[in-house]
Amino acid sequence: MYNYFIDTSTLFKRYIPEEGTEELDNIFKQAGTFYISDITIIEVISNLKRKNEISKELSDEVYKNIKSEFFKDIAEGNIKTSGIASGTIIEAINLIDQKYITPIDSIQLASALQLNTELGNIVFVCSDKKLEALARSYGLKSIII
Repeated sequence: MYNYFIDTSTLFKRYIPEEGTEELDNIFKQAGTFYISDITIIEVISNLKRKNEISKELSDEVYKNIKSEFFKDIAEGNIKTSGIASGTIIEAINLIDQKYITPIDSIQLASALQLNTELGNIVFVCSDKKLEALARSYGLKSIII
């Protein structure tokens, strides 16, 4: 059984249908535990609000329903969160020092690496080819969607 760490852009596909949604749905049907970083919660809500308020792609009702579905997934344990402790920040800085990576991506990858140390069998699931290659270079199994 694998533990899956899902980055924000990939997790977003669970709630907003787009290319890769079906593939992500298939991953969620497998036996395993699914993790996100705490920062992902903020990113998902921010992106949903952007689609609601700025681009007007989501009505207020749809925004609230998707937000509720997301929080329900967390509350019911379908998705577990990984905290951002000082060790995660230090690891993120170390990642940036070795190769440029955005701050958010560095936190995501640092969180996944720490979970891999704690739990083993982490599969890093993302939608960014460069981030996926970087995750692999640090020894994580990975899937790109």
